[in-house]
Amino acid sequence: MEDHSSDHGSESHSNEAQDGLTQALYGALRKPGGSGGDIALTAALQGKHPAAIVSAMTRLTPAESLAVFNWLDNDRAAEVLDELDPEAVRYLTQHAPPGRIVEMLNRLPMDDAAEIVSEADPAVAASLLSGLAARAPVDAEEVKRLLAYPDDSAGRLMTDKFAAVAPDLPASSTLDYLRANAHALETINVVYVLDPAGKLLGVSAIKDVLTAPPDAPIRTFMAPDPVHVAPECAQREAARLISRYDLLTLPVVSTAGQMLGIVTIDDTVDVLVEEFNKDYLRAVGSDAEELERKSPAQIARLRMPWIMATMGIELLAGVVIHAYDATLTRFILLASFMPIISAISGNTGLQSAAIIIRGLSTGAVQLSHWRLALARQVATTLILGGTCALALGLIAGLWAHAWAFGLVVFLGMFLAVNIAGVVGTVVPLLSKRAGFDPAMTAGPFETAFQDVVGISIFLSLASALLRWLM
Repeated sequence: MEDHSSDHGSESHSNEAQDGLTQALYGALRKPGGSGGDIALTAALQGKHPAAIVSAMTRLTPAESLAVFNWLDNDRAAEVLDELDPEAVRYLTQHAPPGRIVEMLNRLPMDDAAEIVSEADPAVAASLLSGLAARAPVDAEEVKRLLAYPDDSAGRLMTDKFAAVAPDLPASSTLDYLRANAHALETINVVYVLDPAGKLLGVSAIKDVLTAPPDAPIRTFMAPDPVHVAPECAQREAARLISRYDLLTLPVVSTAGQMLGIVTIDDTVDVLVEEFNKDYLRAVGSDAEELERKSPAQIARLRMPWIMATMGIELLAGVVIHAYDATLTRFILLASFMPIISAISGNTGLQSAAIIIRGLSTGAVQLSHWRLALARQVATTLILGGTCALALGLIAGLWAHAWAFGLVVFLGMFLAVNIAGVVGTVVPLLSKRAGFDPAMTAGPFETAFQDVVGISIFLSLASALLRWLM
């Protein structure tokens, strides 16, 4: 067994350090003018990584975050601006000196600069682009070109700062090119081979360039026809390809075959994290957009329809229970096991739904192979349902001193868990087929539906076997 104590210790130390930085910033900002606040703020930020500063700024008010941002040196300020959430970026671009924000954009890779401009208010974005055009016209044009692509497309993530050489360039000359241009390139780990028209011919890892004979043309050891995407390709699909093929970069190619840019693995990690957060929030009946909204009334309006719909379904469980009042009155011990069956079946359904939603997201589950996905989930829930039903049935039989009661609990649990597994598998697949977001439809209704089904099965069996229970 692996010892993860050091991992937990380092995580705890990191959290304490972040809390300490937050407190130090808060204390420095609260000092009256002339009482050493500037010195304290400089000391608090000295040597701190931009990621730690971002984490601390999320715990401060917008005005306090602005003060910290304005105090940072340009290099760290640029990285901080790149890592902050859209709401914070919007606030900073509105209230920080415009010339300084333009300086940040000029320091960042253009795909990151385009993301910041897209998150700013329209009037501010236009001003930033104008300022960037005056300072760096070429960069401003690239940002505009990236902004022309859809929000969630690979084109928004790509950068044109990639290593590209001619097919006949020797390995030694390729290394000379990389040394001379490394400072201006996004990465030198991968070298792309283009023809005179800019069409993508192949790709070579830096390791292959280093180990090739110095006079060998790169076309002799490159990998031809590399995996690539169109600029309109969804970012999630680009991230999926990078994960599937273990790529460091993914080329973006036009319909004519010309190389437009690359998407790097660090950008796709951000995409996957963002998509996971969206799926998680939708699965519990929320919406990822509320992360950017602070008004309680707006958040309530987003969540209320799902809460009310869930409550409506749960009322059906009340109707079912009322219909079996006579059964419950004659054998009140049934009520003790209803919450257990509902909870276990609902949890099983949510687990199945989560597995299918994640599989649909990563490509591991395909709609064309829905029978395989359903068969795997049914096989799993048969084992889970049988194990849970046997354990709870034995407990129920011993508790009631009646084998018939144990049988009712066993059958109720077994059927409820397996139906929950099937529903949890089928609902996301049907939602995807119908064009809906499976994460949005599966979560709130899954638990409520299983409550109704589980209770109905349990009480129906109890009523059918009531004379043996008595």
